Amino acid sequence: MNLRRQLLLTFGLQGAGAVSVLLATLWLGASLGPEVQGIFSRTKSEIEFIAAVAMFGLPQALFFHVQSGRLSAGSALRWVRWNAVLALLVGALYALVQHSQAESLLPLVLGAAVGASVAHGELRALLLVRERTEWFSILTALPQILVLAGVGCAIAWGVTAITTWFALFAFAYGVAAALAWPRRSTARVVVVGIETGWRSLADYGLAAWLAASLSSAASLAALKWVEHAEGVTALGQFTMALTLTQVPLTPINYAAPLLFRRWMEHSGARASQYWAGLLFGALLGCSLLVWVLALPWPDLGLGAAYMGATRALALLLAGAAAEAASRVLIVDASASGLPWIAARAEVARCCVLGIGWLLPLPHGLLPVCAIWALAAATAALVVVWHARLRSHAAGKVR
Repeated sequence: MNLRRQLLLTFGLQGAGAVSVLLATLWLGASLGPEVQGIFSRTKSEIEFIAAVAMFGLPQALFFHVQSGRLSAGSALRWVRWNAVLALLVGALYALVQHSQAESLLPLVLGAAVGASVAHGELRALLLVRERTEWFSILTALPQILVLAGVGCAIAWGVTAITTWFALFAFAYGVAAALAWPRRSTARVVVVGIETGWRSLADYGLAAWLAASLSSAASLAALKWVEHAEGVTALGQFTMALTLTQVPLTPINYAAPLLFRRWMEHSGARASQYWAGLLFGALLGCSLLVWVLALPWPDLGLGAAYMGATRALALLLAGAAAEAASRVLIVDASASGLPWIAARAEVARCCVLGIGWLLPLPHGLLPVCAIWALAAATAALVVVWHARLRSHAAGKVR
């Protein structure tokens, strides 16, 4: 199957997952208001942050080394098992520290959610090596579909405690991880030469871990910033706008693993620069259009509780334009064995967010959204600068 057909199939199958997350968020917001919806979105961000920290960059590192023939699939699965157990303990410890006043079951369900999320993230990365693209896409979308079903049940039964959301994510990721575990021999993946050691995995994984951890930490910190400064209602508005911002970024997330595999075999320098420029221009145009639409449609059509969310969405889309460009360029850099570029970009993002948090900003949601967009643009500039350096170096070699 050629790359174009693989991408179309991926967009179709994984699109169901993206739609499920969007529907779950909209359903909660329309049915129970921004407060409950904001807590649900914050819970999701907490799991993603802890899982990103507990993964230690292994999804990218394992895929890179197994795909390049430097690590056997059997060895990779042993890394997955031990990492999932460690992630469970990390999640439980986080619950004890951050949610000490919550229910006694919270450390158990949060630990289970993080452990299952880590196992799913690493196993789905290995699926690309040994399975067809459609199986990878199905198991990527499955947790999101299960979460949508769980949200429907929670609304119907009136059960919206924080423990409910953690348990729901634990179930969704656990089912998908169990289905992603290989059911047959992994001997088909051949190691070329001497199998790589933990140091090589650690070098690549540390860069991927730092980038993923800082990225998810930035999202979680922004949510806590909004909640602390503006209240739970503003948190719901911000998370709703942020969720909608992810819609145009979702296809890039879907395509990234396939492009990673493709560009490991064939250089993607020119293609990545072309698509980065195209996506940046398109999303920046969307941002301007949404800003204009904020005049007749200020509440995203969700009612007075979401008043002002449309302009917040416009600002976040401006940041998403830069984010889209950087994500495409980062895939090419990582496929070329340069994962530290993404880490440097995330450091720049966090620095801008930190400075913004220290500034005496006026009250309201828009200043925070503007800082978020500026941070995304700064991170993208770091990636673009490295891409230009690589292009100049390649030109000199020729």
